[in-house]
Amino acid sequence: MSVSSQTTSFSLYHYRSCPFCAYTRSAMKHIDIKVEERDIARNPAYRAELIKGGGRAQVPCLRIESNEEVRWLYESQDIVRFLQRHAAQAADHEQTV
Repeated sequence: MSVSSQTTSFSLYHYRSCPFCAYTRSAMKHIDIKVEERDIARNPAYRAELIKGGGRAQVPCLRIESNEEVRWLYESQDIVRFLQRHAAQAADHEQTV
């Protein structure tokens, strides 16, 4: 099953003053994909979720929830590449349907 045919949701754990988070947020503006932003500096519950799920408080971190499976992806460039690929696959899937 391709990524685009699955039910997938994304949450970006970040904080405003982090330069790597700013890079990721900026790139997301150019990618046609919905990503919920969760600021760990403004909401301690988000920080706790990040540590519990991802294992560390490092940001940015993308939480990928797909058909009851949860994955945590760190590193800004890896996150941007993943979202670009996902958006491209979704667009290809829409063209073939």
